[in-house]
Amino acid sequence: MTSLKSRLCGEAASKVNVHNAKGSNTQNKNDNQLLLSQLIEEKHTFVYKKLVVPMTMRSIYWKCYGFPASEDGEILTKVKIVCLLCKTVIAYNRNTSNLRMHLQNKHPQELQNLEMQAPPRKPRLDAKEKRALKKHNKSLPASYMYSTESDGTVEVEKHVQIVSDPNITLEEFNTPQSLRVVVKGDSPGQTNQNVAFLMQDDNSPSMDMQDQGAVDRKTISDAIAEFIITDLQLPDVVEAPGFQRLVATLRSPCEIPSKLRLVDDVIPKIYDTYRETVVVSLNSVVGDVTISIEEWESASSEIYITVSAHFLQQGLEDQLQSKVLLTYQCSQLSDTSQWRRMMDNLLLEWNLKAEKVKAVIIATEQAELISALALRGFTLIPCLIFTLQKVCMKGCFTLPVVSNVITKVRSLLALVYRYSNVLTTLRIQEHILQLEDVPLTSDYPKAWISTYIMLEQFLARRSIINSVIESIDPSSYEKDLVIITDDDWAVIEDVVTVLEPFKVTTMTLAEEKAPLVSLLKPLMWQLISVHLKVRENDSTLGKELKVILSKMLKERYSEKSVDMVLKAATTLDPRFKQLPYSVEEAKAMLNGPVKVLLTQMIEENGNITAENEGQTPSKKGRLSGMEFLLGDLCASSSALSISERAELEIAQYQSEPTANLDHCPLTWWQKAAAKFPNLARLASSYNCIPASATPPSRIPVESQIMFDMKRAKLGPEIVDKLLFLNSNHNM
Repeated sequence: MTSLKSRLCGEAASKVNVHNAKGSNTQNKNDNQLLLSQLIEEKHTFVYKKLVVPMTMRSIYWKCYGFPASEDGEILTKVKIVCLLCKTVIAYNRNTSNLRMHLQNKHPQELQNLEMQAPPRKPRLDAKEKRALKKHNKSLPASYMYSTESDGTVEVEKHVQIVSDPNITLEEFNTPQSLRVVVKGDSPGQTNQNVAFLMQDDNSPSMDMQDQGAVDRKTISDAIAEFIITDLQLPDVVEAPGFQRLVATLRSPCEIPSKLRLVDDVIPKIYDTYRETVVVSLNSVVGDVTISIEEWESASSEIYITVSAHFLQQGLEDQLQSKVLLTYQCSQLSDTSQWRRMMDNLLLEWNLKAEKVKAVIIATEQAELISALALRGFTLIPCLIFTLQKVCMKGCFTLPVVSNVITKVRSLLALVYRYSNVLTTLRIQEHILQLEDVPLTSDYPKAWISTYIMLEQFLARRSIINSVIESIDPSSYEKDLVIITDDDWAVIEDVVTVLEPFKVTTMTLAEEKAPLVSLLKPLMWQLISVHLKVRENDSTLGKELKVILSKMLKERYSEKSVDMVLKAATTLDPRFKQLPYSVEEAKAMLNGPVKVLLTQMIEENGNITAENEGQTPSKKGRLSGMEFLLGDLCASSSALSISERAELEIAQYQSEPTANLDHCPLTWWQKAAAKFPNLARLASSYNCIPASATPPSRIPVESQIMFDMKRAKLGPEIVDKLLFLNSNHNM
C-alpha cells in the first residue's frame, strides 16, 4: 500500500501544489485525501478487504455504512460508501442526510431500531474539559469506529471499480497482499484480469479465506465452462463487461477464467473426461452402429462436417443413443484417398469396426467424401432433413418466379420493421384477425422451413397487407420492390400448398422419440404418390413444382442397396405392417430377403430360443425307461432346423397385431423379444439407423435456427471440443 501511494502521490501532490499556487495555501487533511482518492480512481480499479468508518464519524447511521479500505484498514476512497445491509453503493456527500434517506426508503425497520437504541445526548463540556479530551485522543493510536471484513465491488465511475479479490496479484505493482490493483483499459479487451466481485453472503459458512477462494474459483470456473458448453457460447463471452457484472451480481467472491484459460485448459480437461465416457459407451455396444455425417457452414464460409455414432445401448429402454465424435474442417484440396484415411483413423480412434457399421447417414454434398465412403463399402442413406432442405431450396425457392416473390416479401418485411408506425398498424390488424399468436417475421434462408413459415403467415395476412403498405412513406421504397400483385399472391399460394406436406413431415420427425430409418419408406411413398401427385385443377406452377420435387425425392433414394435397407427396416417396424402399399411388399420381404438375413444371422451368431434364453441347464437326473428307449427319436423329431426356426419367428411376427402409429418400435421389440428373439436381434440392427443426422431436439425451426447461428460463430480452435461436449455433456 505504501509503495502504491508513493507512486501515485507525486501526481496528486503536483495537482495540489498548483491548487495552492492559485490562492489556497492550506488544505484540509480530508480534502487532500479525497483529492488523492479521486486522482487514483481516475485510472485504476482498487481491491479492498474491509469496510471501515473513522472515529470522527459519530452519527448512529454510520453503523450501517462503511468506506472501502485495505486489509490494514486504510481507506481507499471517500467518494463512495457501501450499505452493509443491502450492499448498495451510495455517493458520499460529506453529511448523513442521504444515509438516513436510504435507510428510510430501503430499511425502515432497521432505521427504527437504530434510532430507538440511540444513546442519550452527552452533556455539554466546558472549554477546559474539551482541551483535556482532545489531548487524550491525540495520545491514542489512530482507530476507527468499527471495521468490517467484506468483499465487494464499488463502481465509482463508468470504468472505475473498487473490488475485493484475495487471489489476484499483479507483479507490475509492488504492493503488499492487502491491496491489489487491476488496471482498467478503455475497452473490455484491455483488461488484464477477468474479475467480478460483490458482497459476500452473510449466511455463507465461515472458512479460511484462502480455502474459500480456491473452492469458489473452481466452482465458478466449472459453472462458466458448463454455461459455455450447454448454451454453445463463444469463450469470448467471459471478457464481456456485461457478463462479468452479471456474475458479480449473482456470486461473491469469484474469479472469472480468461478466454485463454477456457480454451487451453478448462474445456480440454472436460473434453478428456467425457471422451473416455464415450469410448466406454461405444466399447459396450453389442449390436451394430450407424455413422452420420452432417455438413454445415461457419460464419466465415468455411465448410465443416460433424461425425456422430448412433447405437442401441443394451439394457436401456426406448433410447437410441447418439454421440458426436468429431468435427472436421473440410478442405477443397482433400481427395477421395484423404477422406478414406480420415474415416479409417476415425474408426481406429474410437475403436469402431467397419463391419459393425450398418449404414452411414449422409447430410453432405462433398463428392469426394461420398465417394470415399462408397469405396469403403458402406451403405449410404441420405438424411431426410438434409434432403428436404436441398429439395425445397433447389426445386422450389431458387426458381426465378418463386425467388422474385420471396425477395419482395423480405423487402416489405424489412420496411415494416424499420418504421414503428407501420409495425403498429400491422399488429393492430393482426389482433383483429387473431393472428398475433404466430408472428410474421423474416426467414432464415439456411432453414427452408423458416422461409415456408414466412410465406405461410404472409398469405394468412393477405387481407391486411395492402393497408400496411399504404402506411409506409412512398418516398422510402420503390413501388416495384414491395407491391404484391395478384400473380405474386398466386405464386405464394402454390408454394404454400405444395410444400405443406413437407412441413408436416418435418413436424412428425420432431415429435418422434426415436425417428428411425423405417419412417423413410412410408413417408416417401405418401409424399410422392399422394401429396405430389399432379391433379387436373393444379395451376401451371403447382404442376411444375410437384413434378420437380417428386423427381428429386425419387432420385435421392433410388440406390438399390439403400432401397433394400429401407424396405427391410419398414418391414420390421410393427407400426407399418398394414399400410396399403406395404402389405404385399412386406410379405415378399419377410419371405425373401428378411428370411435370408435372419438365417445367416442365426448361422453366424447362434440360435436363441425363447424358452432357453438366459437360462442355465439344470442338473441331469436319472433317465426313465421310456426316455432311454425313445428319447433320441423324440428329440431329433422335435428339434427345428435353422430355416424352420426363421420361418417360425417370421410367422409369429406376422400374426402379431399392428402397433399404434404413436407407439415406439424400440419398446415394442424389447417386449416382443421373448417371443421371437432372433428376429428381434435382426430388427435391432435396423433400429440403430436414424432417419436424420439431425437429432429431434434440433428439428423445430426455432431450435434449428438458434443452434445453427451459434455453431456458425465457433472458431476452429474450439469447434471440435465444444460441439462434442454440447452433444454429449450431461448437466
